[in-house]
Amino acid sequence: MNLKRLEEEQIEIGNKAILSDPGRIEYVIGVDQAFFRVGREEYVVSASVLMKYPEMEIAEQHHLIEEVKFPYIPTFLMYRESKPAIKAVRAVMRENAVVMVDGSGLAHPRKCGLATYIGVVLDIPTIGITKKRLYGEVRGEGDVRELHAHGMVVGYELKTCRRCRPIYISVGHRFTPEKALEVVRNCLKGYKLPEPVRIADRLSKEIKSEYLSNLDAAL
Repeated sequence: MNLKRLEEEQIEIGNKAILSDPGRIEYVIGVDQAFFRVGREEYVVSASVLMKYPEMEIAEQHHLIEEVKFPYIPTFLMYRESKPAIKAVRAVMRENAVVMVDGSGLAHPRKCGLATYIGVVLDIPTIGITKKRLYGEVRGEGDVRELHAHGMVVGYELKTCRRCRPIYISVGHRFTPEKALEVVRNCLKGYKLPEPVRIADRLSKEIKSEYLSNLDAAL
């Protein structure tokens, strides 16, 4: 495995990311994944949920299960997560939809988190959502603070509820940081995570649990 070559590829993809207004938004797609092992093999459940915006009503859901070949290497997660995630997004894609990814966007050492990769490959507006700050510097005070990386504002740290730790929003592709923050806020319904990511996360875990239960029952 040539990590240097993969780093160069990430830099190339990250440099293609565009900061712009996404235009009219009618739907938000949330995508999340759950990993598990069966013997020596590793698998991933990729789940996507299409939700009307800003109503946050579920319009469609999809999931798939695939074997994972690429090892877990920090800052290279797009190489183990992107293919099934892209398939899940494509399965529910609609016109005037944007994508909210459980993963980083430009808040990545080479500006190529999973949200940026999906956005550039599919040329669709994407936002990255993480529970931890993976890269960049937070500046300011209060419940909303700027997230800086690569000499610019790439997103925000946002405290979404009184007793929870903040989440981190970063532009993936074809979004401005300010618009990404606005969309995320509009998708909050009393939980730490915005609804598209929260429900995709729940779906991926439910499918994983069901798959493993059925596997145990068959043994």
